[in-house]
Amino acid sequence: MPGHARKTHLKRTGSWIRGSDPGSGTVLGIMLMALVGLGLVLATLLGNLMICRTRARTGADVSALAAASALDEGQAQPCNLASRVARLNRGVLTDCQVDGGDVRVSVGVDTGVPMMPRLVQSSRAGPEPCG
Repeated sequence: MPGHARKTHLKRTGSWIRGSDPGSGTVLGIMLMALVGLGLVLATLLGNLMICRTRARTGADVSALAAASALDEGQAQPCNLASRVARLNRGVLTDCQVDGGDVRVSVGVDTGVPMMPRLVQSSRAGPEPCG
């Protein structure tokens, strides 16, 4: 009689489930949730990097414009103003070079991401001749 009960049970569950282990659906569900969580973490990190890149680009552009304007007005240390403007934009001036009437600056922004701790963007500004 016990053999008869086993055959009935196998017939009801279907042949595709016979080889599976009990609890495998739970493991697959946990793996799926882990993959979704990993995807959300990666999306958050990439979003943060994009925001930091934009902040660095904006800081570099504004710092270069401020330094070029200061140089055009005759200030002897335009890079000091560029550094202050970069700090106000939550960045750090990493390089500043005066080349004639042009100013080239690089501004870095800390990302908080271990693999890429700082993003640096550069910009150049100077007078454009009219005509």
